[in-house]
Amino acid sequence: MSDVAAPTAGLTAASSVDGAAFGRRLIPPGDPLAGATFDAIWENQIRPELAGLESDRRQAVMAFVLALLAGALLVFIEIALIPGLLKSRGGSQLPIFTLIAAAALGFWPIRKVAHTAKADVVTALCQPMSVVYQPACPQAPSFDEFLSLALLPRPSGKTFQDFFSGRRGAVDFSLCQAVLTQGSGRSRTTVFRGQLFRLTRPKAFLGTTVVLRNTGFTRVFSKPAGLADVGLEDPEFRKVFQAYGSDQVEAREILTPTFMQELMDLEVQYGGEKLRCAFVGPDLLVALEGGDRFEIGGMFTSLVDRARVEKIARDLEQVFKLIDAFQLS
Repeated sequence: MSDVAAPTAGLTAASSVDGAAFGRRLIPPGDPLAGATFDAIWENQIRPELAGLESDRRQAVMAFVLALLAGALLVFIEIALIPGLLKSRGGSQLPIFTLIAAAALGFWPIRKVAHTAKADVVTALCQPMSVVYQPACPQAPSFDEFLSLALLPRPSGKTFQDFFSGRRGAVDFSLCQAVLTQGSGRSRTTVFRGQLFRLTRPKAFLGTTVVLRNTGFTRVFSKPAGLADVGLEDPEFRKVFQAYGSDQVEAREILTPTFMQELMDLEVQYGGEKLRCAFVGPDLLVALEGGDRFEIGGMFTSLVDRARVEKIARDLEQVFKLIDAFQLS
């Protein structure tokens, strides 16, 4: 991996055990996200840290309530001091703007505590696996390749967060959450929200093979430059996927009916949508749409709640399951 430091962590591949419920993993016993090891991380690291932040959360919530009350008082004063304000053209927007500004100002301390709590929890869960976590990153790994291979639409705006890098089995990996937009102002639309993965395997592919969706934005985008159509054997998969490759023999070896079914199954298991991927050199690039992950949860109840941490651990598990599935394919 050229632009991401990848620490080593000798984690083995997944077993066939169902991992839907917390504590029942596709990963081996003794993994830091399971059993007694997880209990120790919760009791010795995460719980004390969240307990220390709980007073900050309460103060932030109180500040938010006071900001709302102050905003409501300002609205009352505006209406009382400016006769006919609500009837004037555009006048009704001033009280609305006042309330929105007060809510935004008041919510800032809550957001700050939430970001701190999330970073502390995710870091504590990642450290035993030698996985590096950064709350934000300036650019997704191999982002230009994602664009050139038509895995993503070209955006006019982009943000990246929750950057992870490490090693699992024989695979170096990096991933982040991405939000891509097109347009500006009221015409701005989100064209991608989800996770971007780069997996680097010891053995490089001879050519380039790209698997896109046969629906959505890929219908109106031209195929990746220099690649030819690869006919998929199963007509049902051809309704969903479109494949391109520079080496037809290698592409057909990769894109077996079993592998294509696994792609569809991974979407369900991961809880994502519209998975697409590319095999290029030693890298496997994966784009998977879906909601935000690794979130600490609502801030109007106590932070010292094990369920919050278990949810983040489940999100991390799903990432590792996806990595395992691709490195075993």
